[in-house]
Amino acid sequence: MTMTSGPRVLAARAYRDGTPWWTIEIPELTSTAPNGVEIVATGGAVSTRGIPAAARELAAVHLDVGVDEVDVRVSVEAPPEVLAIWDEGARAEEAARAALRHAGALRREAVRTLRADGYTVEAVAAALRISPARVSQLAATPDAGDALADTA
Repeated sequence: MTMTSGPRVLAARAYRDGTPWWTIEIPELTSTAPNGVEIVATGGAVSTRGIPAAARELAAVHLDVGVDEVDVRVSVEAPPEVLAIWDEGARAEEAARAALRHAGALRREAVRTLRADGYTVEAVAAALRISPARVSQLAATPDAGDALADTA
C-alpha cells in the first residue's frame, strides 16, 4: 500500500523594503553561493493578493516540484515602529474601555444613591439632567458583557 503525503508545508515572510514590491523569503529554503554564503530563497510580488501564488511558485521552483506539491504559509510583516504604534493604540483602547466601565459604575452609583435617599425617578432625572428612562437603565442591574451599555 502506497501512502501519499500532502504537500510540503513551508513558512514564509513577506515585507516591503521601500519599494512598491513585496519581498518574499522562505527561510527554510536556502542554497550556497559560490563564495560559501548561504542564500535564502527570495522572491517578490506586486500586490498583497499576489503574495500566496508568488510564494508557492518560489518554493516549487526552488524544490523543483509542482506548485500543488507545496503549501506556503505566508506571514505579512509590518515595520516594527508601525507595530509599536498599533500596540500603543490597543493599550489606549483597553484603557478607554476600562474608563468607560468605571464611568458607568460611578453613574449607576450616583443614581442608586439618590434613589436610596428617596428621590423619585423624575427627581433623579431632573437633578442629573438625564431622561427618566436613563435613570431606570442606570438603576437596573447592568449587563456585565456590554461595557458601552454601562456608560451614561
